[in-house]
Amino acid sequence: MKRKRKRALSILFLMLISLLAGCAEEKIPIEVPEVQKDQYVYDQGDFLGSDAENSMNQFLVALEEQTTIEFAVITVPTLGNLSIESYAVKLGNKLGIGKADDDNGILLLISREDERVRLEIGKGLQGTLTDSVSGRILDEYFVPYREVDQYDQACLYTVQAVINYLAETGEYTIAIEEINSDITVTDNDLTIEEAITILVVSILIIALICVVIWALLRNSRGGGRGVYTSFYGSGGGFSSGGGFGGGGFSGGGASR
Repeated sequence: MKRKRKRALSILFLMLISLLAGCAEEKIPIEVPEVQKDQYVYDQGDFLGSDAENSMNQFLVALEEQTTIEFAVITVPTLGNLSIESYAVKLGNKLGIGKADDDNGILLLISREDERVRLEIGKGLQGTLTDSVSGRILDEYFVPYREVDQYDQACLYTVQAVINYLAETGEYTIAIEEINSDITVTDNDLTIEEAITILVVSILIIALICVVIWALLRNSRGGGRGVYTSFYGSGGGFSSGGGFGGGGFSGGGASR
């Protein structure tokens, strides 16, 4: 009886610690810029040059006018103890980047101090700007310039690469003369056959893991009783629509 009581107290203690940790994360301040009309670049980290800011903003204003896509570039002094993925989703949803009906927002989030960058893609664009494509854009146009501390070029080239890729898909009519059309993304997507093979193998591996876990739990004490899972969602902490169109994010994109 005492063992069961100790076990219950231990579980309650662990759940309390998890809850407190989740609450502490939610209270970490997020640097939210005061949104202005026709302003898509917010250098809160204060490390971008004015020429780079103006050029990017010019591109992004034209992009929104021609496609309704809202693409924000935001730098921050630090991420605190948040991951850049969590920070980007919270910030993107707080600002509501993208149109509410289309969720067609894009966020390029950069922390120089943490040496982290994230291309966060709105839910409505994830089928076009996939995680793979977003990662290739960062690998080709952001990371090399970050390594030599050239953040102006890194941001400028990344923004142009995203816009050129959107234009190349044929889903949008984009004509911005000032953009360098040579900044393109290397096409190394998997073939349909390769994708199917990977999917089938992945499903088989997951099924095998599930069977093993089920067998272990069944053979453990009481057929698996006493296994507890706690989950605290990161969504819902912020309201969208902070000056942009009210779009939403769910974690699609890539980080480097």
